[in-house]
Amino acid sequence: MKRATRVLIGLAALLAVFGPLAGAVSAQSQGIFIPLLVYRTGPYAPSGIPIANGFVDYFNLVNERDGGINGVKLIWEECETQYDTKQGVECYERLKSKNPVLVNPYSTGITYQLIPKAAVDKIVVFSMGYGMTAAADGRWFPWVFSFPTTYWTREAQGQEDRAHLSQQPLRQGSQPDARRVGEEVQLRADPARRGPSRPGAEGDVAPGSPAQS
Repeated sequence: MKRATRVLIGLAALLAVFGPLAGAVSAQSQGIFIPLLVYRTGPYAPSGIPIANGFVDYFNLVNERDGGINGVKLIWEECETQYDTKQGVECYERLKSKNPVLVNPYSTGITYQLIPKAAVDKIVVFSMGYGMTAAADGRWFPWVFSFPTTYWTREAQGQEDRAHLSQQPLRQGSQPDARRVGEEVQLRADPARRGPSRPGAEGDVAPGSPAQS
């Protein structure tokens, strides 16, 4: 349920992003293009399938109920990543020529590879609640949006929730959940996986795991 809730929040946030962008779409355009990087197959397919279905259902809803955004219909194309970073980057490279308004990698590994490309290609990377925590600082990462949460803000809320449930005071300096520690730490330790470093990211070591990214 928590994952489904985050997806719904993300869908609402996408509309908030698309609203002003829709006005910039030319009259000759066929619609607002959104690449869907999905993982309907692979080890995380049990969560990837309903997530992909949720995006498709919501985009259809916006088109049929609202006539699109500001009168411009949403169009999309799925590309299967199997939650694999290399395949995800290949999907991005294949679909970026269609002038997407943004890309939602839905994988921390893919996100790290796309962040350096965002400013060059001028394509927004929307990584809601996952990806590089430092990218929440728009001064250094103007093309990356992690609204409304990052790994660290989610962990802080989790600590507060656990403290409240146990009626124990929140411990200062507590360590993140062990199950959330892993992927982003590994990415920061492996330059080949994370891509070129960016200003402001050096101190960013946030908790994460493939199952939550």
